[in-house]
Amino acid sequence: MARKIKIIVDKTGIDGFFRRARAHACALDNGEPIPDESVIAFENPLDMFRVLTTERVRLIGSLRETGETPISELAIRLGRNKRAVSRDVSAMREAGVLKTKYVTNPGHGRQLLVMPAAKKVELTSTL
Repeated sequence: MARKIKIIVDKTGIDGFFRRARAHACALDNGEPIPDESVIAFENPLDMFRVLTTERVRLIGSLRETGETPISELAIRLGRNKRAVSRDVSAMREAGVLKTKYVTNPGHGRQLLVMPAAKKVELTSTL
């Protein structure tokens, strides 16, 4: 099964979190498999839009096409400043949408590779 991230805008806050946790616990108690997913919940839609700007969604789309990619290459592909792309990657990594790792770059030290945290991102809104 492909790992996915479910991004939720849900006004239920902590109650919604515990509701999802209870549902997973009941499934496990009944011997049912739980989905291989990560949930990133936002109580306020504006918080979600701060994390998932238009440029950041383009960045995710580029990563889906190329897979693991250095920030400098992403900046070139997107026609953007490397520093701006780096800030976007940091914000999305903190939110759990992207992952990064350092790899050896022979003769040049290390380079940071960026990749999606999951193969599928699902956006759900409940207001």
